[in-house]
Order: sequence, then structure tokens, then C-alpha cells
Amino acid sequence: YFALLGDSSDNIPGVHGIGKKGALDLVNQFASLEDMYAHLDKITKARTKQLIEEQKDNAFLSRKLFLLQYHPTGITKENLAFDKKNWANARALFAKLGFNSLLKEIASEGGRDGQQASVQTSIFSDSSSIAAAQPVKKLAQYIFKAITTEEELIRLAEIIKEKRACALDTETDGLNALRVNMVGVSLCVEEGIAYYIPCGHKTDDVQLSWQTICAILKPILEDSSIRKYMHNAKFDQLVLYAHGIKVQGPIFDTMVAASLVIKDWQRAGLKSLSEHYFNEPMLTYEEVVKNNKYKDFSYVPLALAIDYAAADAHQTFKLKTRMEEELKKEKLYSLYQELEEPLAQILFAMEAEGILLDVPFLQQLDEKVVADIKIIEQKIIAIVGEKHQHTNFNSPRQIEQLLFTDLGLPPQKKSAKGTGYSTDQEVLEALSHLHPVPALLLKYRELTKLKSTYIDALPTYVNPRDGRVHTTFNQIAVATGRLASSEPNLQNIPTNTSGYGIAVRQAFKAEPGHQFLSADYSQIELRVLAHLSGDQNLMQAFLSGHDIHAETAARLFGVPLDTVTSEQRQLGKRINFSILYGLTPYGLSKDLGISFKDAKLYIERYFQQYPGVQAWMDKIIVDTKHHGYVTTHWGRRRYVPAIYERNKGLYEEACRVAINTVAQGTAAEIMKMGMINLSDEFAKAGLKAKMLLQIHDELLISVPEEEKDATQALVQRVLESVVTWNVPMKVNLRFGANWRDVTK
Repeated sequence: YFALLGDSSDNIPGVHGIGKKGALDLVNQFASLEDMYAHLDKITKARTKQLIEEQKDNAFLSRKLFLLQYHPTGITKENLAFDKKNWANARALFAKLGFNSLLKEIASEGGRDGQQASVQTSIFSDSSSIAAAQPVKKLAQYIFKAITTEEELIRLAEIIKEKRACALDTETDGLNALRVNMVGVSLCVEEGIAYYIPCGHKTDDVQLSWQTICAILKPILEDSSIRKYMHNAKFDQLVLYAHGIKVQGPIFDTMVAASLVIKDWQRAGLKSLSEHYFNEPMLTYEEVVKNNKYKDFSYVPLALAIDYAAADAHQTFKLKTRMEEELKKEKLYSLYQELEEPLAQILFAMEAEGILLDVPFLQQLDEKVVADIKIIEQKIIAIVGEKHQHTNFNSPRQIEQLLFTDLGLPPQKKSAKGTGYSTDQEVLEALSHLHPVPALLLKYRELTKLKSTYIDALPTYVNPRDGRVHTTFNQIAVATGRLASSEPNLQNIPTNTSGYGIAVRQAFKAEPGHQFLSADYSQIELRVLAHLSGDQNLMQAFLSGHDIHAETAARLFGVPLDTVTSEQRQLGKRINFSILYGLTPYGLSKDLGISFKDAKLYIERYFQQYPGVQAWMDKIIVDTKHHGYVTTHWGRRRYVPAIYERNKGLYEEACRVAINTVAQGTAAEIMKMGMINLSDEFAKAGLKAKMLLQIHDELLISVPEEEKDATQALVQRVLESVVTWNVPMKVNLRFGANWRDVTK
């Protein structure tokens, strides 16, 4: 049966043209494939007989592929006996596969069998100890101590001064670094022992005041000659900054370092790294806080808090040395030291500075948007009738009923869950040509999203201490090396010039006496592509100063550059970027509303005009297959395991990922280097300009009015000279009083 039917998902051919019914009839008629081929004259249907005769080899091959193949292994029953003592040997495999529940089981077994060490609460006394609370004791081989007197803290400070280095971590009652309360600080100056200094626990435990801790630690943490090791340093720096300490000195961030060397399946969290590199599980926040139903860490008793908090500093101290070794082994140390480490300090300064938000302006904008939403609702009701006045236009299920049942519009595709018909943007755009309601729903969704995502949400992020929004920039979230913004995402503020989207940007304004300067790299990824590919035509287009999209269009349509229409330029622009992002002919045809044949023809013409690009892309794929990873121009790695996939779709996606990573990742590195150089040059020139935001290829800078000319010239010079390639970098500059004014 299966030999005839085949299985397309497993690439088993079967006999093409024979369906389930035909295969079943043949199975009932003959005892085996051999019996069937020995009596072909008994097959009455001529078409079936012809298919069977023509595809005999496929039939027998398919049967072979379906049958289990037995091979001698030499393994005996004794070899398969399970030894509980060897269970822990599977830790590395479980970690790689993400089997967290099994990892916890290994950890708990180890905890029950391991020695239970005491928790020492005095830096001078080894005798006074308090047993850990509910969770199983972890890292019991190390000494974790609490510092609860001023004398002990002064002694610890002296040790740090002698060692000239320490690992540092903070404990807080939340995740908003600039608005949380300090609960405690942990420190480690040598492997084997770490300290926790509590100050904000809502328990009866003896602890120091933050004022006392700050007075003693501030001179040390602000001493640039003392090295600091931190995991996710920027968070702890912001917490300490909000509490009166600006950490100075060489800061080694083990999280950022780890992000450069770990594989895709690994996590850069301290707990994961401790287990992976040292086989040392740590207490988790869930075990310490959530499982005990504490509101936050400030409610954790000191006896338990010591084990959790001191371990963070201790394992960070251990990890620093290991990360340096890994970076050097993988030849990534210079990338970390020259790019990622200094960038982290710039991002810290940007986050600490924040950006002013005009909340009253957003409130006025909200009134206009709400009024427009009501008008759209009234228009829809006027068309579909009063019986729909209670319809929830935000409900996909109710919109599905309205469009496909009540209005009788043709469904376009199934919903993501397959339980109904989709009403997503693509569907509404298609239906807009048939009925006015889908077009109104598109506008309704646009306005309600604008209201909920930006107009209502942004004011909730304003820090009451300074009236500013402080976004968080993440160095390790994007595999290509690009920065990501969150809480809130300020890289995603609307730029569309029609409607209210662009108006949201107007709410972000420069402080009094300053203006915003936008510095935007022009077509940076295409310039990177031109340099890396070495394609002469593409390079010449940039060297001649031509509009690259018009140049591409002229080559595609075979017309003079000065006769390219706006429609042709738009197509040239889309194809330029589709090459970088691996858009297929099918995707391009849907994107531009053209036939698949035309889309395929345009892409083929593109590679004919820019043959160096095709050769470069082919080389990227070959190199990725050889190494298993792809690298940016400065050596950042991204592992692409799907490059070995036999599944065509997954393989092609892996190829797109590899190509895009090199171009986008290299462009991201140019921007990072530009930020570092700008920071240095601002300081050298004595300018008070400050970088506030990075939006991929664009920087938003706050500039004092009296320094506009000097800052503009410096920014242009510095950003355009980051690299000295044959393909020039071009930066567009715009001044304005708010973000909207400088938006291109």
C-alpha cells in the first residue's frame, strides 16, 4: 500500500498517479509487489496498468524506504542497563536540548546526596550559621557571608582596594532599573567566598542602611583603577546610578561576552552559564521568591537571600576568567574589547539620560484619535445596519462573522489556528476592493493600535523623577548584532507621514536650549553589500553619487537614468532590499502586486546587472556550510544549523539568514563604531552633545543651541570616516525641536 502511495513529507515517491483508493484496490487484488508485477495482465484499468509499468523502480524503492532496516550493532542487553550513578552525565545533553525539568531533577538529586554547608553571617565568625530555607542547597562548596555591620563592610572595602578588582551585583524589588528600591549588594574578590550586604529587606534581620553602604562603597565603585566584573552590567550600573553611585573603571560584562561565544541553543543568563561551564546549578528567582510566594526579593529572609545573592557575584567572578578564555580561543576578544564593551557604557549613558516626552500633547492627540475612531464606527454601522451597533470591532471572531456571514464576502484564507477564517491586514486589503467596510476596519485598527500602543502606553513609561522616558537597549537580543529597544520600544515609533502616526514623534522633544540632531546613515546595508561583494557596477553607482534605487531601476528596465519614473524607482528600491532580505519571486510578486513571472524576471535581471552580488552570496552559502556559522566583517558569529537541512524551505530560509546576517551585522557594527567614536570626539572637543536614541541606522542627538555648527561638522566627519572603504559612507543630518521635525 505505502509502496504505491508514497509519502511526500519523507520524499518517498511511490507510484505517481495512484491514489488511496487505487492503492487499496491493488492491495486487495494482489499479495505483494512481486505478485502484482508477475500478473500485470490482471489489472483491468489501462491507465493504472501503464503507471505501474512505467514506475516499477519507484515502487520497489518506496517499499525499501518504508521498511525498517536492521543492522548489527554489537550492543548487548548488559550495555543497555541503566545505572543511576551515570544520570548526571546527561547534563550537557539535557542543557543543549533545553530539557529543563530533567536538569532540575539532576540538580535535586545532587542536592540530596551532597553535603549541606552552613551559611555564615559574619565576615569574622565561621561558627554562627543559619540553615537555608525551602530550596535545596546549591553551591554548598563555597562560603557565602552576610555583611551586617559597618566594621565588616570597611574591612571588605579594604580587601577590594588591595585586590584592585571585584565582581558586583545588586538585588532590587523590581526590574525598572531607574525606579526600583535597593535591597542589597553582593561582592566577590576571590573564588571560594562571596559577600552579601543587605539594606532593604522587609524582614526582622539585622542590616545596614543604604546611606552607610553608599558612603563606604562609593569611592571604590567610582575608582576607575579598580576593575569591575558584572553580569548584565548596564542594569546594575543604572540601579546604582539612581542610588547615587556612578560605577567607573574597566567593566567586564560576562553576559555580553558570553553572547559572542555561546551557540544558538544556549542562554546568556548567569544561571544557565554557571551550569553549562562549571556544572554548578544556582538557586533561581522562582525557587527563592515565587515558590515561597514572596511579593518580591525584599521579603526574602536573609538566610535564604545570602545563598541566592552572594552566588551571583561569586559565579560572575568565576565566569569572567572563563569568558576571557573563550573569547580569545574563538578570536573574538578584540570584537568584545574594542566594540561591545565600550558600547555598553555608551548605552548606559543614553538610558540614564532618557528623552523628554510631552504628555499633554499626547493627551490632545488622544482626543482627536478617539473622535476619529467613533466616526469610523458610525460609518460602519451606517453601512451594515443598527443590529451591529454592539459588534466589537477588535474581536477577530466577530469581524469574521460580520465579513463572511453577514456581508457574504469571500473568505481569503484560514486563521492561524485553523479554526476559522483570517481577518488579518492582508485579507482586509484584498477585500477592500470588493466592499467599503474592510477599508474602514483597516483604518479602525490602525487608529486603535496607535492609541493603545503609543498614545496610551508611552506616558506610563515617564519617570516621575525627571519627566523622561528611559528605554532599555539590548546588545544581545538580535542575532545579527543589531541593538533592540524595549520598555518602551522607541525603535518602532511610527514614521508614516500620513495620518496621526508621525504625530506621535512630535511628543518627543528636545530639552530647553537644545535641539535634536538626526544623523542617518544613507543606504548603509547596500553600501556594505557593494563593498563586501566588490561588484563593480554597484560600487560605481555609489562612487558616482547616483540614486542607487534609480540606478537599479534604470538597469532593470534598460532606460537612461534621468528618465526613470517614480514607479520604476520604487520597484528598484524594493528589489534592492529584497536581495538583502532574501525575498523570493513569490514574495516580491505579492509585495508589488505583480505577476510571479515578472517578479522572477526582475530578480534575474538584477543579478545579471550586478553579477558580483550573486557570486558573493554563493560564497557566503559555501562558507556557512563549511563552518556551520556565518561571520560579519569584524568576526561576529551566527550559527546557522539549518544550512544542512534537506527540507528545501528550511534550507532556503537558512541561506537568507546567512546572507542577511553578514550585511545587516556588518552595518550594525559600523553604527556601533560610529557611536563609540562620537562619544570620544564629543569629550575631546568639550561639546555637551549627548546621544539619546539609536534607531538602527539613525542616531538622535541632543545638541545645545550654541554648539549646533560645531556638533554638525563633527558628527558628519566622524560617522562618515568610521571605515575607509572604496564605497563611501554617507550621513544625512537634520536639526529640529522635536523628533517629528528631524524625521525624513
